[in-house]
Amino acid sequence: MNPLIRALFSQWEWRLDVLLFLLLAGTLYVRGWIHLRSKQSHLAQKWRLVCYLAGLGVLAISLLSPIDQLGGQLFFMHMIQHLLSIMIAPPLLWLAAPFPIAMWGIPTAIRKRIGILFFVRASPFYQLLSTVTTPGLSWLIFIIVYLGWHEPALYNLALRRAWVHDIEHLTFFSVAMLYWWHVTGAAPRIHKRLPSWAYMAFVITTIPPNMLAGVFIAFAGAPIFTYYESVPRIWGFSVMQDQKLGGAIMWIPGSMMFLIAALTLMAIEMGKEENRHQQSVEAWSNEETMVAPGLEHRVIQNKWQRLQEAQAKGQDAA
Repeated sequence: MNPLIRALFSQWEWRLDVLLFLLLAGTLYVRGWIHLRSKQSHLAQKWRLVCYLAGLGVLAISLLSPIDQLGGQLFFMHMIQHLLSIMIAPPLLWLAAPFPIAMWGIPTAIRKRIGILFFVRASPFYQLLSTVTTPGLSWLIFIIVYLGWHEPALYNLALRRAWVHDIEHLTFFSVAMLYWWHVTGAAPRIHKRLPSWAYMAFVITTIPPNMLAGVFIAFAGAPIFTYYESVPRIWGFSVMQDQKLGGAIMWIPGSMMFLIAALTLMAIEMGKEENRHQQSVEAWSNEETMVAPGLEHRVIQNKWQRLQEAQAKGQDAA
């Protein structure tokens, strides 16, 4: 094997807990997708399967690849890791409609129990879930967790304690899934669907706090995350160069992800509006509806004349 390839794979951390999660999530989804595909369900589309497997792949790269190891030595690599697990993997997973498809990969008895939790409005779990996952509260939870872990003391602690680092990644991914669940509108839909402009605002209002945090880090005059002063420097990056690059990644690519999501929502809404417009044109662009009020008798008269002309032509042909 090529020494470079061997070195690359030797730096991957094959964590059993992460591998089991990815294997279980992938197995349930693929089983459900195959089952629905055999029934010719519209959910079992190839692009959904690609999105789901890509989402799991991005998550694996974020948590198991050398990116995770390098995040302990380079701040900007840690920001890339956050970008993958918060802003890329969750939207890909939700676009694949994981809940209804993976449900068909679960044994029937368990699937029925889960269905009761999520679809019976009277169940305590449904009531609690619908209360604590409203769009406004979900946005607030995401911002608090996302920015909270960038508080210097917490950030340094996460890098010094492996179990705190695991909690950081778990909470990042959890709140990101909650956030993008509302943006994508994926099932299970337990909340009333808001107007499209509300979801565009939901995404756009995330940009200022993310951008401000990135700008603050990028233009800070002294090291903010002092942990990186205690580790060997690699690739020729000083602590401040590393910090500026990490802040720029959080500021520009990070904010761009939210902007792209808002533009996508806008494009979808414009497409729906165009379809509605075309349907409405088909409904009223005919002779009966175009006629001015009071001249409806002319439409009837014209139809009667055309009918008589058609009958006359038929008689001549006979």
